[in-house]
Amino acid sequence: MASVNLEGFGHNQAEEVTGAKTLDAGDCGVVQNVTATAAVTLPATAALRNFIVRVGKAGITVTIAPNASDYIIGNGSSATTDNKALIFTNQPAGSYVQLSADGTAGYVVTRIKGTATYAA
Repeated sequence: MASVNLEGFGHNQAEEVTGAKTLDAGDCGVVQNVTATAAVTLPATAALRNFIVRVGKAGITVTIAPNASDYIIGNGSSATTDNKALIFTNQPAGSYVQLSADGTAGYVVTRIKGTATYAA
């Protein structure tokens, strides 16, 4: 498996993502390095799950979508609205988000580099 230098973490195992992907428990701890416009869907929240999604190429759109019955909070939002995606649009390569599952209702942004917005 390839590695990527994730600022603040050093080199980490990474998997290149070039199209839509739904994550699972096996993706915990592996940087999802997205190199083409794509949507990455998180699995239903479960305790101790932690995912990192990285923009691997400038000028693309990376959408991180929760499971339909989960939310993503943090990065300026405390709204617990289910099924609202976090989106990186035209961010520099190396931008990333780390998400931790709360095990009950969704995911919390625990670290972010770059600018991401929430879907309307």
